[in-house]
Amino acid sequence: MVPWTIILFLNKEYSVGFSILGLYIFVSVLRQFLEPKIISKKIGIHPLFTLISMYTGFKLVGVMGMLLGPIVLIILKNIFENTIDRGIVKSILEE
Repeated sequence: MVPWTIILFLNKEYSVGFSILGLYIFVSVLRQFLEPKIISKKIGIHPLFTLISMYTGFKLVGVMGMLLGPIVLIILKNIFENTIDRGIVKSILEE
């Protein structure tokens, strides 16, 4: 949408250009707020943990780690789901 806006401004179509620019800003802001919530509901993990796993994966492996980090987090969550549901302290004390 940015190139489209630039072309509109160069063609002196300011009202349409500002409309497209406003729409772009609105969609970008809305996406930044809603996307983590939607993803977290789908995979069952808090958005903060998803971001942390993406950052950790990026630091350890690189760009591919940004994709592998959340996948590893989901796998670990499924493996340790019973322990997490019971509570980590309770599960340690029971053993």
